[in-house]
Amino acid sequence: MMNRFIVRAAVLAVVGGITGCSSLFGPEGYFRDRGDDYLNADVIDPMALPPGVSEQRVQQLYMIPTIQNSEVDFSGEFEVPRPQSLSDNAFADKVKIQKLADRRWILVSAPPAQVWPQVRGFLSRNSLEVVYTDATSGVIETGWLRFKGDDDTKDKYRLQIEQGVQPDSTEIHVLHMSVDKDIPGSGQVNWPTQSVNQERETWMMDELAATIASDTGSGQAASLLAQTIGLSDKVSLDSRDGEPLLQLSLAYNRAWATVSHAVQEEGFTLWESDDAVGVFYVNFDPTFEKNEDEPGFFSGMFGGDDVQQSSPYSLSEVLAHLQLENTAENRKIFNSISSTAAEPLKDVPGYLVVVRGQGEDVQVRIRDGYARKLPVRDAKKLLNVIRHNLI
Repeated sequence: MMNRFIVRAAVLAVVGGITGCSSLFGPEGYFRDRGDDYLNADVIDPMALPPGVSEQRVQQLYMIPTIQNSEVDFSGEFEVPRPQSLSDNAFADKVKIQKLADRRWILVSAPPAQVWPQVRGFLSRNSLEVVYTDATSGVIETGWLRFKGDDDTKDKYRLQIEQGVQPDSTEIHVLHMSVDKDIPGSGQVNWPTQSVNQERETWMMDELAATIASDTGSGQAASLLAQTIGLSDKVSLDSRDGEPLLQLSLAYNRAWATVSHAVQEEGFTLWESDDAVGVFYVNFDPTFEKNEDEPGFFSGMFGGDDVQQSSPYSLSEVLAHLQLENTAENRKIFNSISSTAAEPLKDVPGYLVVVRGQGEDVQVRIRDGYARKLPVRDAKKLLNVIRHNLI
């Protein structure tokens, strides 16, 4: 009797399993394909609001802003630009100390918001009192301190943390002040334009750079307070009178130095330069593209496989035979250049990189060998290469 019950239960289980699979996965099953159910959906009336309740219009969360720059030509076919990468030349090391004339600063390949807590940590670990901070402008000032072996003076430091030339980079400028130990140390400090003691500035800069370099890969958190540092770029691609240009928020001597470096890197060849008139005479290899065996994306733009190694003309000859339109813009840009020859030179190769500006407002343009404007697309591509090479 028991064996018969077991056999009957097993048969029922098998039959139930077969029908169960059908009911679970078949066209009428619980786990059926519902990909086409929307075709049978009913259309219902819109929701009606009760009287006295105002209707709020649904709008896009992310609106496309209106473009204010009327000088940009949108008539041609749009090409999505390549992402702006960091300069490999500038960031061979995470931290380095750069120098221009008598100025030195620390360059860090990290955003200011990440560098800010590293600087604060350095000061704290070395028991350097901080008496003033402004995370918005990136300023940190220490209290008065005494160097061992110097009983006559007291010293103070001001650290300026700011956006670097390249994206996601930071510059740290150190300013040192030293006064007689008997001078009262409270109240507003009138900081000098340059450090009083270069040796003590160097000490602080070397120690700080070494500490930040040793923190590489330590997972330092970014500071929310310092997020506003670097919101305005030091270098941007702009347009003026329909011509693309690089806008540099740098002192002119530094702008000249970094552009000089840029036109000798990654595809550019510097033939000659004249800092008195602010012009570089350069050539560009249209087949150049870093880490690629085939011709670069510039080759289709500028054409030609042969790279001219030198120009048959000197820069002074080129400048004396410029073919400029008589416009207010050209008169302003080339007012320091006397172009006296009426007849143009034949087949002037290369490009003229023109640097103009004063204070910390410098513009960089690129023209052909006759100083005529390039097509907008060509000028933008060449200026972007220069921008990538800046340090």
